[in-house]
Amino acid sequence: MKRLEWVLGIMMVVLLIIVAALSLTFWFGNRNTAVSNQPFNSATIIAERADDIAPTSVFDGRTAMVAYAAAQQTATEWQSDAVLLNAQATWPQGASVTELRQGETTWGFTFYSPQAQEIAILSVVEDTAVLVSSGPHQQANPVLSATGWNVDSKEAIEALLANGGNNFLATSGVATLTMALFADDQESNGRMEWQLSLFSLQSNQALTIRLDATSGELLASTLP
Repeated sequence: MKRLEWVLGIMMVVLLIIVAALSLTFWFGNRNTAVSNQPFNSATIIAERADDIAPTSVFDGRTAMVAYAAAQQTATEWQSDAVLLNAQATWPQGASVTELRQGETTWGFTFYSPQAQEIAILSVVEDTAVLVSSGPHQQANPVLSATGWNVDSKEAIEALLANGGNNFLATSGVATLTMALFADDQESNGRMEWQLSLFSLQSNQALTIRLDATSGELLASTLP
């Protein structure tokens, strides 16, 4: 792949990370992950293009676990004690059920270094992980070991579809899928969690579920 295509790809992933972070704040509530101030109102931009269907990425996607393997290597080069804090992705608006079921896209990962008291944000395009930014961070909640992560993005999406997602996509028009894996114990329940949300700007409705990322157990579901 040409160097220019990689540069454009990394820029695209960074924008996806920004949109995903804003979406997670709106849909999933406040999380203790540092996100820089955004230079534009992405919610307004998305609303103006609610009827558009985003083009398919020119890059091959990966499931969360496959992308994590690449991200982990780069993270440990950044800090040897780096541990996963969260992972997130946003699918192109209007992605089909078939595309969603594959669980493959570009991913953003946040890693935390207890020794340095810093976090690093990485993006993964195909099999290449790039360090996007890093900075100081005070971690308030315990960080759960990624060895307990058993449910990949593909299985998490299947759970979403089975618990109202199929019906939501059939009745709500063009929708956007945002999902995140949280390794910090925000719920104080000792569980690593997946949180997934389908949002339709046409109907202004959202479907959100929480899954145990170890067992796949459905923890909560919010239907429109």
